[in-house]
Amino acid sequence: MIDFPETKGYSKEKLKQVQNRLLEMAKCTCSILEKNNIPYMIAFGTLLGAVRHKGFIPWDDDFDIFIFDDVYDDAIKCLRKELPDNLFLEDDLSEPLFYHAWARVKDLHSKVDYKAYPQERVYAHKGLSLDLFKATYMEKKDLAEFINNQNKIYIEKLKSKGLISDSEYNDRIRRLSEDIHRSEKEICTDTTKIYAYPMFYDCKFMYVSDVLPLRKYVFEGLEFYGPADAESILKNTYGNYMELPPFEKRKAHYSDVEVYS
Repeated sequence: MIDFPETKGYSKEKLKQVQNRLLEMAKCTCSILEKNNIPYMIAFGTLLGAVRHKGFIPWDDDFDIFIFDDVYDDAIKCLRKELPDNLFLEDDLSEPLFYHAWARVKDLHSKVDYKAYPQERVYAHKGLSLDLFKATYMEKKDLAEFINNQNKIYIEKLKSKGLISDSEYNDRIRRLSEDIHRSEKEICTDTTKIYAYPMFYDCKFMYVSDVLPLRKYVFEGLEFYGPADAESILKNTYGNYMELPPFEKRKAHYSDVEVYS
Protein backbone atom coordinates (compact mmCIF):
# COMPACT_ATOMS: atom_id res chain seq x y z
CA MET A 1 0.00 0.00 0.00
CA ILE A 2 1.31 3.47 -0.87
CA ASP A 3 1.33 5.71 2.18
CA PHE A 4 1.26 9.50 2.62
CA PRO A 5 1.59 11.95 5.55
CA GLU A 6 -1.78 12.39 7.25
CA THR A 7 -2.67 15.66 8.98
CA LYS A 8 -5.05 16.45 11.81
CA GLY A 9 -7.76 17.60 9.41
CA TYR A 10 -7.07 15.13 6.66
CA SER A 11 -7.15 11.38 7.27
CA LYS A 12 -7.00 8.56 4.73
CA GLU A 13 -10.74 8.04 5.22
CA LYS A 14 -11.48 11.70 4.47
CA LEU A 15 -9.20 11.65 1.44
CA LYS A 16 -11.18 8.73 0.04
CA GLN A 17 -14.39 10.74 0.49
CA VAL A 18 -12.80 13.63 -1.39
CA GLN A 19 -11.65 11.42 -4.25
CA ASN A 20 -15.10 9.85 -4.56
CA ARG A 21 -16.72 13.29 -4.75
CA LEU A 22 -14.16 14.51 -7.31
CA LEU A 23 -14.84 11.43 -9.42
CA GLU A 24 -18.57 12.22 -9.36
CA MET A 25 -17.81 15.81 -10.41
CA ALA A 26 -15.52 14.66 -13.22
CA LYS A 27 -18.00 12.11 -14.51
CA CYS A 28 -20.75 14.74 -14.64
CA THR A 29 -18.55 17.44 -16.19
CA CYS A 30 -17.04 15.21 -18.87
CA SER A 31 -20.38 13.64 -19.78
CA ILE A 32 -21.74 17.14 -20.48
CA LEU A 33 -18.73 17.90 -22.66
CA GLU A 34 -19.03 14.61 -24.54
CA LYS A 35 -22.77 15.05 -25.03
CA ASN A 36 -22.07 18.42 -26.66
CA ASN A 37 -19.20 17.05 -28.79
CA ILE A 38 -16.63 19.19 -26.99
CA PRO A 39 -13.18 17.55 -26.87
CA TYR A 40 -11.22 17.53 -23.60
CA MET A 41 -8.40 15.52 -22.05
CA ILE A 42 -7.31 14.67 -18.53
CA ALA A 43 -4.19 16.54 -17.43
CA PHE A 44 -1.33 16.77 -14.93
CA GLY A 45 -1.68 14.55 -11.86
CA THR A 46 -4.95 13.15 -13.18
CA LEU A 47 -3.21 11.88 -16.32
CA LEU A 48 -0.27 10.66 -14.24
CA GLY A 49 -2.68 8.83 -11.93
CA ALA A 50 -4.44 7.20 -14.87
CA VAL A 51 -1.15 5.90 -16.29
CA ARG A 52 0.65 4.97 -13.07
CA HIS A 53 -2.25 3.97 -10.77
CA LYS A 54 -5.26 3.51 -13.08
CA GLY A 55 -6.93 6.17 -10.93
CA PHE A 56 -6.08 8.79 -8.35
CA ILE A 57 -2.52 9.20 -7.17
CA PRO A 58 -3.06 7.81 -3.63
CA TRP A 59 -2.51 11.16 -1.87
CA ASP A 60 -4.06 13.40 -4.57
CA ASP A 61 -7.22 15.43 -4.02
CA ASP A 62 -7.42 17.11 -7.39
CA PHE A 63 -8.88 16.48 -10.85
CA ASP A 64 -7.60 18.40 -13.87
CA ILE A 65 -8.69 18.52 -17.49
CA PHE A 66 -7.66 20.48 -20.56
CA ILE A 67 -10.23 22.03 -22.88
CA PHE A 68 -8.93 23.33 -26.21
CA ASP A 69 -9.02 27.05 -26.92
CA ASP A 70 -11.20 26.85 -30.05
CA VAL A 71 -14.06 25.24 -28.06
CA TYR A 72 -13.36 26.65 -24.60
CA ASP A 73 -16.11 29.30 -24.64
CA ASP A 74 -18.64 26.74 -25.90
CA ALA A 75 -17.64 24.39 -23.09
CA ILE A 76 -18.14 27.07 -20.46
CA LYS A 77 -21.57 27.97 -21.84
CA CYS A 78 -22.69 24.33 -21.84
CA LEU A 79 -21.41 23.70 -18.32
CA ARG A 80 -22.97 26.89 -16.97
CA LYS A 81 -26.30 25.81 -18.41
CA GLU A 82 -26.22 22.05 -17.76
CA LEU A 83 -24.34 21.47 -14.48
CA PRO A 84 -26.66 20.15 -11.75
CA ASP A 85 -27.59 22.27 -8.74
CA ASN A 86 -24.89 20.78 -6.53
CA LEU A 87 -22.14 22.05 -8.87
CA PHE A 88 -21.13 25.63 -9.68
CA LEU A 89 -19.24 27.03 -12.68
CA GLU A 90 -16.70 29.43 -11.18
CA ASP A 91 -15.20 32.08 -13.47
CA ASP A 92 -15.09 35.84 -14.02
CA LEU A 93 -18.86 36.04 -14.50
CA SER A 94 -19.85 34.15 -11.37
CA GLU A 95 -17.09 35.11 -8.91
CA PRO A 96 -16.25 38.84 -8.55
CA LEU A 97 -12.74 38.18 -7.21
CA PHE A 98 -11.83 35.44 -9.66
CA TYR A 99 -8.18 35.74 -10.68
CA HIS A 100 -7.39 32.39 -12.29
CA ALA A 101 -6.66 32.11 -16.02
CA TRP A 102 -9.05 29.16 -16.32
CA ALA A 103 -12.55 28.33 -15.09
CA ARG A 104 -13.39 25.70 -12.49
CA VAL A 105 -16.27 23.48 -11.48
CA LYS A 106 -16.94 23.84 -7.75
CA ASP A 107 -18.77 21.43 -5.45
CA LEU A 108 -21.42 23.16 -3.32
CA HIS A 109 -21.64 20.26 -0.83
CA SER A 110 -18.12 20.46 0.55
CA LYS A 111 -15.82 22.96 2.25
CA VAL A 112 -12.05 23.09 1.96
CA ASP A 113 -9.17 25.07 3.40
CA TYR A 114 -5.78 25.76 1.82
CA LYS A 115 -2.79 26.45 4.02
CA ALA A 116 -0.50 26.24 1.01
CA TYR A 117 -2.71 28.54 -1.12
CA PRO A 118 -4.23 31.15 1.25
CA GLN A 119 -5.22 33.38 -1.70
CA GLU A 120 -7.94 30.83 -2.54
CA ARG A 121 -9.82 31.92 0.59
CA VAL A 122 -11.07 35.08 -1.17
CA TYR A 123 -13.58 33.09 -3.19
CA ALA A 124 -17.20 32.93 -1.98
CA HIS A 125 -17.56 29.22 -2.72
CA LYS A 126 -15.19 27.07 -0.67
CA GLY A 127 -15.93 23.62 -2.10
CA LEU A 128 -13.81 21.08 -3.92
CA SER A 129 -12.63 22.21 -7.36
CA LEU A 130 -12.20 20.62 -10.77
CA ASP A 131 -9.87 22.75 -12.90
CA LEU A 132 -10.72 23.45 -16.54
CA PHE A 133 -7.35 24.44 -17.99
CA LYS A 134 -7.23 26.05 -21.43
CA ALA A 135 -4.84 24.59 -24.03
CA THR A 136 -4.03 27.23 -26.65
CA TYR A 137 -2.93 26.22 -30.15
CA MET A 138 0.07 28.09 -31.59
CA GLU A 139 3.49 27.74 -33.15
CA LYS A 140 6.39 27.30 -30.76
CA LYS A 141 7.98 30.57 -31.90
CA ASP A 142 5.00 32.45 -30.40
CA LEU A 143 5.30 30.89 -26.95
CA ALA A 144 7.45 33.62 -25.30
CA GLU A 145 5.06 36.40 -26.34
CA PHE A 146 2.11 34.34 -25.15
CA ILE A 147 3.74 33.82 -21.75
CA ASN A 148 4.43 37.52 -21.33
CA ASN A 149 0.88 38.51 -22.32
CA GLN A 150 -0.68 35.97 -19.96
CA ASN A 151 1.50 37.09 -17.07
CA LYS A 152 0.60 40.74 -17.65
CA ILE A 153 -3.11 39.86 -17.71
CA TYR A 154 -2.69 37.91 -14.45
CA ILE A 155 -0.91 40.78 -12.67
CA GLU A 156 -3.42 43.36 -13.88
CA LYS A 157 -6.29 41.14 -12.74
CA LEU A 158 -4.83 40.79 -9.24
CA LYS A 159 -4.39 44.56 -9.00
CA SER A 160 -7.86 45.42 -10.34
CA LYS A 161 -9.50 43.14 -7.77
CA GLY A 162 -7.48 44.56 -4.87
CA LEU A 163 -5.66 41.28 -4.22
CA ILE A 164 -2.15 42.79 -4.29
CA SER A 165 -0.81 46.11 -3.00
CA ASP A 166 0.50 48.92 -5.18
CA SER A 167 4.08 48.11 -4.19
CA GLU A 168 3.66 44.42 -4.99
CA TYR A 169 2.03 45.31 -8.30
CA ASN A 170 4.93 47.61 -9.23
CA ASP A 171 7.45 44.95 -8.24
CA ARG A 172 5.73 42.27 -10.33
CA ILE A 173 5.46 44.58 -13.36
CA ARG A 174 9.16 45.42 -13.01
CA ARG A 175 10.15 41.74 -12.88
CA LEU A 176 7.87 41.00 -15.83
CA SER A 177 9.47 43.73 -17.95
CA GLU A 178 12.89 42.21 -17.17
CA ASP A 179 11.62 38.82 -18.30
CA ILE A 180 10.21 40.32 -21.50
CA HIS A 181 13.53 42.04 -22.18
CA ARG A 182 15.37 38.73 -21.78
CA SER A 183 12.93 36.80 -23.96
CA GLU A 184 13.25 39.38 -26.76
CA LYS A 185 16.92 38.44 -27.05
CA GLU A 186 16.04 34.79 -27.58
CA ILE A 187 14.90 34.66 -31.19
CA CYS A 188 12.86 31.54 -31.94
CA THR A 189 11.81 30.56 -35.44
CA ASP A 190 10.43 27.11 -34.61
CA THR A 191 7.06 26.66 -36.34
CA THR A 192 6.28 23.32 -34.65
CA LYS A 193 2.62 23.23 -33.59
CA ILE A 194 2.04 23.16 -29.83
CA TYR A 195 -0.65 23.61 -27.20
CA ALA A 196 0.45 26.13 -24.55
CA TYR A 197 -1.07 26.62 -21.12
CA PRO A 198 -0.39 29.35 -18.53
CA MET A 199 0.42 28.33 -14.94
CA PHE A 200 0.95 31.42 -12.71
CA TYR A 201 4.11 33.12 -14.08
CA ASP A 202 5.03 30.01 -15.98
CA CYS A 203 3.87 28.57 -19.23
CA LYS A 204 4.34 25.05 -20.44
CA PHE A 205 3.43 23.37 -23.67
CA MET A 206 2.62 20.06 -25.31
CA TYR A 207 3.37 19.11 -28.89
CA VAL A 208 0.18 18.72 -30.91
CA SER A 209 1.54 15.44 -32.25
CA ASP A 210 1.63 14.11 -28.65
CA VAL A 211 -1.94 15.28 -27.96
CA LEU A 212 -3.94 14.23 -31.02
CA PRO A 213 -5.75 12.03 -31.73
CA LEU A 214 -7.27 11.74 -28.26
CA ARG A 215 -7.86 8.30 -26.78
CA LYS A 216 -9.59 6.87 -23.71
CA TYR A 217 -7.82 6.09 -20.42
CA VAL A 218 -9.19 4.05 -17.51
CA PHE A 219 -9.45 6.05 -14.29
CA GLU A 220 -11.03 4.46 -11.20
CA GLY A 221 -12.98 2.08 -13.43
CA LEU A 222 -14.33 4.87 -15.66
CA GLU A 223 -13.04 6.07 -19.01
CA PHE A 224 -11.92 9.63 -19.77
CA TYR A 225 -10.25 11.10 -22.84
CA GLY A 226 -6.52 11.72 -22.71
CA PRO A 227 -3.67 12.43 -25.13
CA ALA A 228 -2.36 10.22 -27.90
CA ASP A 229 1.07 9.91 -26.24
CA ALA A 230 0.81 10.22 -22.46
CA GLU A 231 4.37 8.97 -22.02
CA SER A 232 5.93 11.92 -23.87
CA ILE A 233 3.76 14.48 -22.08
CA LEU A 234 4.35 12.99 -18.63
CA LYS A 235 8.09 12.65 -19.24
CA ASN A 236 8.31 16.32 -20.26
CA THR A 237 6.30 17.37 -17.21
CA TYR A 238 7.61 15.09 -14.46
CA GLY A 239 10.77 13.40 -15.74
CA ASN A 240 10.79 9.81 -14.44
CA TYR A 241 7.06 9.83 -13.83
CA MET A 242 6.83 6.16 -12.82
CA GLU A 243 9.05 6.75 -9.79
CA LEU A 244 7.12 7.67 -6.63
CA PRO A 245 8.22 10.85 -4.82
CA PRO A 246 9.71 10.60 -1.31
CA PHE A 247 7.22 10.13 1.53
CA GLU A 248 7.53 13.73 2.75
CA LYS A 249 6.63 15.12 -0.70
CA ARG A 250 3.38 13.17 -1.03
CA LYS A 251 1.21 16.17 -0.22
CA ALA A 252 -2.49 16.76 -0.74
CA HIS A 253 -3.73 20.04 -2.21
CA TYR A 254 -5.99 20.92 0.71
CA SER A 255 -5.19 21.19 4.40
CA ASP A 256 -8.71 20.41 5.64
CA VAL A 257 -11.92 19.22 3.96
CA GLU A 258 -15.50 18.57 4.95
CA VAL A 259 -17.65 16.60 2.50
CA TYR A 260 -21.42 16.72 3.00
CA SER A 261 -23.98 14.26 1.68
